[in-house]
Amino acid sequence: MNDARKPKDTAGDAAARGSRRRERTRARLLDAAEQLLSQHAPEEIRIEDVAALAGISPASVYVHFGTKDGLMAAVTERVLTVATETLRAAYAAQTTPLERFAGVGSAYLKLLLEHPTVVKYLSVTGERGPRSAVEDQVVERFSELRGEFEQSIREAVDSGAIRKVDPELLSYFLFGSWNGVAALALRRDALAVAPERVEMAVIEAGLVLLEGLIQAPPPA
Repeated sequence: MNDARKPKDTAGDAAARGSRRRERTRARLLDAAEQLLSQHAPEEIRIEDVAALAGISPASVYVHFGTKDGLMAAVTERVLTVATETLRAAYAAQTTPLERFAGVGSAYLKLLLEHPTVVKYLSVTGERGPRSAVEDQVVERFSELRGEFEQSIREAVDSGAIRKVDPELLSYFLFGSWNGVAALALRRDALAVAPERVEMAVIEAGLVLLEGLIQAPPPA
């Protein structure tokens, strides 16, 4: 084919390709940083570790994020966005209060298994306390989401779908239970549980819990 007949690249085409390339590089760095955050506390992670896992030069990290703190903030914001969208979609589901209550649990477990960095982050900040504005943001956002889960329990109680319980206490119990069981998938010893087994364990326990919470029908 005559090269003269091929469409020539325009400045816009080159700019678009460059933008896509930058987005791919940024995504690889964020993926690598998130993977490392599921295994280590933020202060233990080095720029070189992220770059090596992503297969990209350390200089690229500085180009895209400026500093390590900038990278950690970007990873955190991405995970928080996913968590917020996932759980608020479950809270807003147009279903019965009981189905909504159960759906929020399933959505949160799926979030923890797909983004184990959430489990690690909450565990680390809980043990030593938040040490940065980014970590404060994580605690604040998950506190808000826990509060919204409490409200979904309250609605299930008020509708008569489940027996009368303290919505706040039950929300804390379930929040802690989900995080604790999901953390077993991160262990590297004899207590480790495969993610699919974690999911099965929570589903089985959830069915038992629901059976105990559902109001028995009044006698005929």
